[in-house]
Amino acid sequence: MSIKGKWEIFSRLFGMVLFLIGIIFTIILDFYLLQDILVYIFLTIIPLLLFSLIIGLKLESKTLMENQLMVLTIISMFSSIILTIGSIISHQQSILPIFLFLTISNSLAIISWHFSLSLYRKKKFIFIIGSIIYVFVSFFLRIQVLMKNLGIIGLLPFIIITIGIGTIITAEIILIKKELLKYI
Repeated sequence: MSIKGKWEIFSRLFGMVLFLIGIIFTIILDFYLLQDILVYIFLTIIPLLLFSLIIGLKLESKTLMENQLMVLTIISMFSSIILTIGSIISHQQSILPIFLFLTISNSLAIISWHFSLSLYRKKKFIFIIGSIIYVFVSFFLRIQVLMKNLGIIGLLPFIIITIGIGTIITAEIILIKKELLKYI
């Protein structure tokens, strides 16, 4: 017995994994844009908090699901504190715009990744718009600087993320044409 659309379903999952690997690789390479370990630590904390929250929501942890509003409030407050402290530190080193831009970009990427396999139209719209913004930001900010410093390695996360997003979208288009996928 075979499952209809199994290769497309596998492709969606593979695209999601590629997207996540690209995000992790991008966050690692962001150190070369900031050139300061303390500011870089503050840059990575917020996406790690978001990623932890998303994993908790995907695993449907009982404690997290019951106290979802309180957890979101605590993470939002903690993220605001981290963003403020990181802004103060980066302002002293005149890298404040880069710090804020990268933090927002990484957070947007994590949120887009979370909605990448959603079957809800609004969440799929968030994935597509967030992905486009993230790819656009990466292309104009990260690639120009990283290509100068790291050569072709600076382009690798961009390629991985673009392939991941493309794989997800292509697989979903095929599933829709085969009438095996319908957004709610």
